[in-house]
Amino acid sequence: MQSCTFDEIMRTANLVPFDVEHTRSLITLLKKQHEKGLIVRFHPKYAPTAAAALDGMTNGYFVLNCPQISSDFVFTCENGGKGLFGGQKRIYKVFLADAGEDDFSAVSSFKSFTIAITSINNIFRHAGLLVGTV
Repeated sequence: MQSCTFDEIMRTANLVPFDVEHTRSLITLLKKQHEKGLIVRFHPKYAPTAAAALDGMTNGYFVLNCPQISSDFVFTCENGGKGLFGGQKRIYKVFLADAGEDDFSAVSSFKSFTIAITSINNIFRHAGLLVGTV
């Protein structure tokens, strides 16, 4: 599988900002994961403060750290073209790396932000850390 660095992802991505609703959905999911005992947080290297995490989202990306499964995830919001009535279409891409490594591999791309962010729950489920839904 082809791997790339964070800088390569940023250099080649056609980023557009996440919507305010995306930010709300992400925060809600992080709270629900916390209630289930899952540790999912913004990566301190890429977003040392909450303001830096929000700034990254306005630039079209964020990075999550999941120490329980030894993984880091990069989520990008990319230009998916214009819709039939001229609205902005978006594609959400997910990249995975071992925790602390700058060696990401493309995992998948989604048309739905909700499905993109909840996709990491499948890895928690596979590791036996999650039962049911979040």
